[in-house]
Amino acid sequence: MAEIRSMYTDKRKASNKSRQTYVNGTAVRKLQVVEGPGRRTGDRQARHPRVHHTRREKVRYLSIGYSLFLTAASIVALWVCAGYLKMQADNSARMKNIAALEAQLSEMKAENDDEYNRVTTSVDLEKIRETAINELGMVYAEADQVILYNGQGSDYVRQYGEIPDEDKGLKGIFGSGSR
Repeated sequence: MAEIRSMYTDKRKASNKSRQTYVNGTAVRKLQVVEGPGRRTGDRQARHPRVHHTRREKVRYLSIGYSLFLTAASIVALWVCAGYLKMQADNSARMKNIAALEAQLSEMKAENDDEYNRVTTSVDLEKIRETAINELGMVYAEADQVILYNGQGSDYVRQYGEIPDEDKGLKGIFGSGSR
């Protein structure tokens, strides 16, 4: 059968409250707890009444400084938590506001593009040219009437003074009047 061996020496067996053994093989016994002499559940309360009494006294008579420290730490922790929650609420409100403004911006851009396309398609440049030539008397400029300026990167030129006539030598500066 199985062989039972003790894990502890005889000296330890006497001091331990239970005997712990192990079995080689497949048949394992259940541990049996052996109580030592003088150890009963009723005796435990009778032997250590002072320990429970001193713990109660310690809890009952906390120092004022320690109580104030705990109160201050609790107040600071609550204040930090409330500030964090307020910051989270403000952040989520700002994110919702940003999302609403972005939606409004994209809607306005779409409306602006639609209006621009409507205006651009409604203008008939050929009709404008015909009206300007036939009704208003517009004529195309001749080559010697056109003076070109170097715009230096801008889309328009501002005129701060009168353009000099040809007889003052401007045609000689630019050559034939065009570049």
